[in-house]
Amino acid sequence: MSKSDQPPSVNEIPPPLFRNQNRSFLAFLLTQALGAFNDNVFKQLVLLLGVGYLMLGVEYQAIVQFLFALPFLLFSGIAGDLADKVSKGRMMVACKIAEILIALLGVGAFLTMTDTNFLIQQAPLYLWLLAGVTFLLGAQSAFFGPSKYGGLPELVRLEDLSQATGLTQMTTFLAIILGVAVAGLLADFLVGKMYLAGLITVGIAVFGTLTSLAIAKCPAADPERRLNRHSFISVLKTLADVFRHDKLMFRIMLIYSWFWFIGGVTLTAINAFGRFQLGLNNFETSLMVAVTSLGIATGSVIVGRLSAGKIRLSLIKPAISMLVLCLLALSLLPVHRPQAEELVLFQQLKNTPAILQQTRIFPTATFSIQLIAFALCFLLGVASGFYSVPLLAFIQARPPVKDKGRIFAAVNWLNWIFILLSALFYGLVMRLVNQQAHLLFAALAGLTLLMALIFLPDLFRRLKHDAADYIYTD
Repeated sequence: MSKSDQPPSVNEIPPPLFRNQNRSFLAFLLTQALGAFNDNVFKQLVLLLGVGYLMLGVEYQAIVQFLFALPFLLFSGIAGDLADKVSKGRMMVACKIAEILIALLGVGAFLTMTDTNFLIQQAPLYLWLLAGVTFLLGAQSAFFGPSKYGGLPELVRLEDLSQATGLTQMTTFLAIILGVAVAGLLADFLVGKMYLAGLITVGIAVFGTLTSLAIAKCPAADPERRLNRHSFISVLKTLADVFRHDKLMFRIMLIYSWFWFIGGVTLTAINAFGRFQLGLNNFETSLMVAVTSLGIATGSVIVGRLSAGKIRLSLIKPAISMLVLCLLALSLLPVHRPQAEELVLFQQLKNTPAILQQTRIFPTATFSIQLIAFALCFLLGVASGFYSVPLLAFIQARPPVKDKGRIFAAVNWLNWIFILLSALFYGLVMRLVNQQAHLLFAALAGLTLLMALIFLPDLFRRLKHDAADYIYTD
């Protein structure tokens, strides 16, 4: 798509990001950051509470990741149509109100927590209820996503889009950092009082709803868009149209979705890696996830600054190289290899943190090994930021304004297909390797390298001939 395909009214009205105080964009940043923070407080709490349990014979963490991903597959089509039919600003407000109601259901689920028989391995009732709330939280995010990413180009100038995307990604992952860290603290210090953690998420949802009211309510991009039962599968038609008419865009969408596959596997595997192989507690393990997210935030803002009004897709080459090297390095660290009897004992004692701390089932790694592991997680995050921001900026800039909502619904759908695959991959491999996450990191490095060898040569050949005149790839 060329510049002429974009209505000047969308790209000329928004003020510069900072010089004229684009308050609507700042409200957008805060709103989406609060949403990411709340999602990760709740989801990380559920994951930590469910470590070691099985649901329907499958590792509980994998089930939770699957349930969070499933709404994106079911509702992305109608969410994209809604994002184009109504004002994206108003859509974001509606989603934030829904977040308050879902957080209240989370409080109810936490109130059902009781002491369980430590010898059981199947998830107790409260974990089933929390998994259900996680599904609803995923549904809320599925409707929020197309308005969030499709609406960003309405709030900033085209020349600011790379930097705005970097800032959005940075604040998202800073929120993730705080969210997982806070979740680890809450899991350790609110034992028996988890409903208080639920009340905290309600307060955050209320605050996020208030900030969303300051986001500009731009006119609907396509108010004539019809909504019907076919809207639920409209994302498939969108993907088919992109595949037929814009093969460069389709490849970019696939390669961008791999970022979410890596994240889905890695951020979940770190929970097992920290607990079982480094001997860390809940807070320290969550801190490792937070450091990874800090790396993504750092990489995102750096690549936004380096882009200087351009979209530099060439940065994904060194980014993928660094991703593979960091994953391989994590897999080669001399860490503990958990045995089956240790995992059984952990399951028996996991609901009694004081006894678990005294027993020290899994030996604690030396400080130098922990430091190296944290550093590698940070570098892995930096590489992920360099990888994802240019791809996301390209996806935001390329579609016509009236189609941005449905395009981002399709992108969301693809992202969550890959996240769903990451949950299945995690559950299958971790079962095969008996919770030895370092082997999972090695497998992920190999898959990432294979993806790069298959897709990148053709991608850059197409970019030389097909890139729009406002896209710079060098």
